[in-house]
Amino acid sequence: MGWHIVQKLVEGTGAHSTIVGKYWITAFFVLRFLLVISIAKASWSGDQGDMVCNTLSPGCKNVCFNQFSPISPIRYWFFQILSVSLASIIFSIYTTHKLALVTRAIRQKKKWKAAEKEKEKKDDKDEEVVATKLKSDHPPKLFLAYFFMVVLRLAIEIAFMVGQYFLYTYKFIVPELWQCRHWPCPGVVDCFVSRPKEKTIMLCSFYVTGCIMIVLNIIELYHIGGNVAKA
Repeated sequence: MGWHIVQKLVEGTGAHSTIVGKYWITAFFVLRFLLVISIAKASWSGDQGDMVCNTLSPGCKNVCFNQFSPISPIRYWFFQILSVSLASIIFSIYTTHKLALVTRAIRQKKKWKAAEKEKEKKDDKDEEVVATKLKSDHPPKLFLAYFFMVVLRLAIEIAFMVGQYFLYTYKFIVPELWQCRHWPCPGVVDCFVSRPKEKTIMLCSFYVTGCIMIVLNIIELYHIGGNVAKA
């Protein structure tokens, strides 16, 4: 998958971010991409090779593995990364369109001023438009778009964290022994999970990184929330 495209679009929001937002972008790529793509992917193969069950009953191992891991954690985390990135991608596309219009309007305004004061025209430079800075010639819609992007990121993070907690039966600790009681298994079947401690560390690490991302989003909302009414 072309994750470099996603990375480039998300990094584009850094030009409009507060200092907290820049920390969020750094943490997003370092903690999420490095943890999931480089490290966790080697721990979770996502197939039945991660589990061995002491049964020869047809279909029993498949049912037990599906009950133990309804969705591959790696695929779930990839989907989470993509969903969180989607909010930043939408904002990036919106600002690119808006900034083209704003820049053209600012240049036209400067041409009118230059007609009155020809001397100032030499030192006049295009002013950079930043979404999180409210100025008279900056559209407040950019600020509101950034604000709602952070809100959407926060909502997606919380939704996936809660979803992960209720989706997997083992919650925070991956067991070494998993007892399956499901048809068509003949009674209770013991299943053994490979590298449970390694998987537990990866699982807890992703919960911790999720909490860090949520806290950063909340801090940024607190930082820019006072200007929402003004915008």
